[in-house]
Amino acid sequence: MTNTDPQQSAQAVAKFADAMNKGNLSLAVRALSEMEMSDILTALSAAGAGNPTALTFGYLDKFATEARKLGPQAAKRINFAIGVVQDHEIKDFGLPLDEVNQGRKELGCTPLDDAGVQAEIDAALNRARSEAPHNPNYSSDTCCGPVAYAWVQVLVRQRQSPGQSLITNKAAAAHYMLARYHVCAARARVWQMKTVIAGYEMKKRMTIKGGDPELKSMGLTANRPFPPDFAVTNWANKGADDGERDRLRCNSQARLPLIAPTVNDKIWGEWDPKDLNTLR
Repeated sequence: MTNTDPQQSAQAVAKFADAMNKGNLSLAVRALSEMEMSDILTALSAAGAGNPTALTFGYLDKFATEARKLGPQAAKRINFAIGVVQDHEIKDFGLPLDEVNQGRKELGCTPLDDAGVQAEIDAALNRARSEAPHNPNYSSDTCCGPVAYAWVQVLVRQRQSPGQSLITNKAAAAHYMLARYHVCAARARVWQMKTVIAGYEMKKRMTIKGGDPELKSMGLTANRPFPPDFAVTNWANKGADDGERDRLRCNSQARLPLIAPTVNDKIWGEWDPKDLNTLR
């Protein structure tokens, strides 16, 4: 359970530091369980900064083992924090949204809320329905063209602005729209699109494990790519499902790919719009 007493949380932080100095992992983990999520994240980060070899997989496995002794809720909270600090990833442990958003803040991202994501999607589509008919690259496709426009010309371009790539609601909306377009346009079947989505997240994980926690090697602009995040993936998967409804409604005669989808791995929201010419 999240501690709501700032004084008690501060005491737990001090207990954690003392236990770590004494090498008492059991007491350190118990202290973590008494902290607010923000303090857990800070404590684990500080432990890693003070001891560069501490936050290795084997060491953190010991934290996880001790946390399980305190019950499932403590284990979920501590394992979530370990995932943020060690893996630079927002993993789904079924925690309250405010705690999950603390993890996003730790990674430099803004909070996520589903209503906010939907508002970004709606705003992008409303703008696309107004502007796409006047753009020759999109006007000929009355079924999927507005979705492509909302993705490329609205959300991707917004995320290319300095500092905009880590706005979580906008990142989720862009991933949603990408998936929706590809399925709507019969460039990918639903299951193929979801496989690509999962593969893209795995590529991020491997890049992070390879020593690039900010994913700079995956970006083509100065903006950082968005870190792996289960909620952003969920929105992308929803986009694939909604794209299938679009396809059945107005593009059902299009030939679906049998094996390989026509999805370039450089067309996600983190990438430069000049690499999106395959849509034209």
